[in-house]
Amino acid sequence: MDKLRYLIIKITILIAILLSGCTVIEKRLAPTIKSNVQQTISQFTEVPSQTPYSTLTAFPTYTEYPTYTPIPTYTPKIVIVTATSTKTPQYTSTITNTPTETLIPSPTLNPTQKDKRPGFYLVGEDISPGVWRSQGDSNSCYWGITTKTGSIMNNHFGMAGGTMYIPASGYQVELGEDCGIWTYLGK
Repeated sequence: MDKLRYLIIKITILIAILLSGCTVIEKRLAPTIKSNVQQTISQFTEVPSQTPYSTLTAFPTYTEYPTYTPIPTYTPKIVIVTATSTKTPQYTSTITNTPTETLIPSPTLNPTQKDKRPGFYLVGEDISPGVWRSQGDSNSCYWGITTKTGSIMNNHFGMAGGTMYIPASGYQVELGEDCGIWTYLGK
């Protein structure tokens, strides 16, 4: 009986909070709510006995809450909750094979085509032949391409930010300090 009274008081408080912003409606509905609550309390003389432990039900039950309309008319709907006792369902474990998704490997950038910093690189082993662009902004950028014997095939000293073509016949590339980062553009 105490739980029922607690539930009714809780519902009444909830309704009062929801309607607290509308004082005219609240004043109009207060006698109706009070009389409905008193009628509901007077209807109950005996509360069904409850089990000491709650049991799970196969399907959850839901309590309806009152809905509000734009017209200030409200009829509270009180739902009576009764205790039920049902057997707890017995579940058997099943093993389900879950298909795994095979990821398509992303193309891996050739290490010889990754951005290069200042230094010396062997053509074909450390740096790819093709067109490279400097990302620097200095006016003292030096780069040079040499053969196996050390002869200069091509070189540059001046503004950074330009392009450099490395032929496949080149042996070594020197990228100077003031050129910035070099990015591979392609063959």
